[in-house]
Order: sequence, then C-alpha cells, then structure tokens
Amino acid sequence: MASTLIITGMHRSGTSLIASFLKAMGVNLGDNLCEADCFNVKGYFEDVDFVEFQRSVLQQSCRCGEAGWPDWGWTESEWLDREKFQDYVKPARDLIQSRDKNPGIWGWKDPRTSLMLDFWDELIPEARYLFVYRLPWDVADSILRQNRPIFYSRPDFILRIWAYYNRHVLDFYRRNPERCILLNINTLLQSPNRLAELLETKLNLKAASFSIANWREIYDDRLFQSVSLTHPVVELLRRIAPQYFSLLEELDRAADLPSDFSLEALEAGGLPAEIWPLLLHWQGLANQIEVQSISSRCQQEKVELQSQIEQLKQEIATLKMSKVWKLRSKLAKLKKILRF
Repeated sequence: MASTLIITGMHRSGTSLIASFLKAMGVNLGDNLCEADCFNVKGYFEDVDFVEFQRSVLQQSCRCGEAGWPDWGWTESEWLDREKFQDYVKPARDLIQSRDKNPGIWGWKDPRTSLMLDFWDELIPEARYLFVYRLPWDVADSILRQNRPIFYSRPDFILRIWAYYNRHVLDFYRRNPERCILLNINTLLQSPNRLAELLETKLNLKAASFSIANWREIYDDRLFQSVSLTHPVVELLRRIAPQYFSLLEELDRAADLPSDFSLEALEAGGLPAEIWPLLLHWQGLANQIEVQSISSRCQQEKVELQSQIEQLKQEIATLKMSKVWKLRSKLAKLKKILRF
C-alpha cells in the first residue's frame, strides 16, 4: 500500500504553497486539480473530487439557516453534526481506493480536511499529516482581499474561523504527534529545506530531492504578503481579542517549526497613534454586530413562537372535531337547559 500524506490548515494559510512544494517533490496530489484563479494564480493543488466531497459533507452537517460560512463548515454556533459524517463512509472509501493504487506517496490538500481529521483517520489509520498555520492577521488580510461581502460586514467571522480550524488541528496533533508535522508558513519560507528534513526524519517519508533553486521557481514573495507587526491592526487585535494570541502561542509551543512571533516584542514596541481611531471604529462595529445578533435571535424566537401557535391551532381544531369534544358541547347545552 502506498504512503498517504494529508495536507491541511486554515484557508489562506499557505497550504497551496506547501502543496506545490510537495507535488514538485513527487507527492501524487491527483490528476484533476482545481484550476488557478486570481486568488491563487499558481494553482490550489486541490483534488476536485476530495474538495467537492468534503464541501458537501460539511454543508450538510452545519446548522441550517444559521449565519456563517457553511462552505467552510462553520456557522456562528460552531455546531457540526459529526454523526452525519458516517453517512458518507462508502463514497469516502471509494475515493481512497481510486487514488491508493500506485507506489510512492499520494495524498490530497484541502483546508476543509481540518474539520474531518478523525473521520479520515479511521479510514486511513496509517496516514501522515502536514498541518500549516499562519498568523491570524495575515489570514484576515488575505481573506479580506478576496472581497467576499460577508467577511466585510462581519470581519470577526474570519478570526473565529481561524481559531475554529486551528483548534481542530492542534487537538489532533496533540493526540497523534508521531504522525504529524505542524509548521508555521512564515518560518518555512525562511528555511524551506526543513520540510524535506521533517518529512524524512519525523514521518519516514522519503520524497524526491528538492533544491533551493527549485523552491525559488515555485515561491513568489509578491504573492504571499504579511502584515507588519508594527501595523496598528495587530495592536488592535491584541487589545480586543487576546484569545487569538493565546491560541497562536499554543500552536507555537507545539509546532515542529513555530513562528517567530513574540508578544513581548509587540508590547515593547509601544502604542501606535493610529490605534485610537481603529479602536473606536471596532467598538462601533462590535456594537452593530451585537444589535444584529440580538435582532437575529428575536426574529428566530418569533418564528419559533409562530410555529408553536400554528401547531396549537391545529391541535385545537383536531380536538374540536373529535367525538369527545362534540359530546362535551352537547352536555354543556343540556346543562344550561336543565338550569331553567
């Protein structure tokens, strides 16, 4: 049986770049890959069949009608019906069998896999995993540049999804460290040769040799942007959303290649003057989001109450048509007559 390597991580975290690196090293990622577009001009390196399969499973397993981004398996309650995953075991096995034919290393790359790790691990218990994470503000910047309306109206969704995905990755990594590599994309870009070393020394996967010259042909630093730590948005996040920094620290402590981010260095850098209008803007946005959330809950409660009222009306109508109700009505009339 061929070795299986699964590549995943939060969307816009550099998984496509890592996948392009692995493909050049001889890892078979499939013959029918998603086409490149303006957001990934060098390609996604995603097997269309795996992407469509996981997209369908996650959309069907999210809570219906709830705000969020079901295409990525996330809605506001972060409720995912994993029992429903079992309905898809047969097509998943078929996918695996159709790919696991040739010697060497095969696998797939799709960020959505982050939410289905235990599902796949039961089907391919010998699989190895390569997890990629990126600084949360860099992910937010990349997603916002895609101009998706929902993330402009609810930018908090991006960070919440970043945390949701990386919590799943970190949990699985902690339970299976001997079969996983966890790395920060920014650190890898500084030392790309480390990936081949980790594949061989930690996962016992021998891929084709790969030179720095080959890496430079694949990697274009103009396509992979990072937000400077001196940017006021980083300080803004530290003040209003420290939980994401805590999760980043957890990832760095566990990672085989951690980031070089330092909260101490950020705090020592002082407070940029631009932070104050950003704080005021964020507070206004937070208030607006809270009002929208309350309004949404009230609307949902109204719909539920209307449904209950309609159900009660139907029950009353059914009761009035019953023989017991009719008999009771006649007895009530007879009682009135007897009183006279």
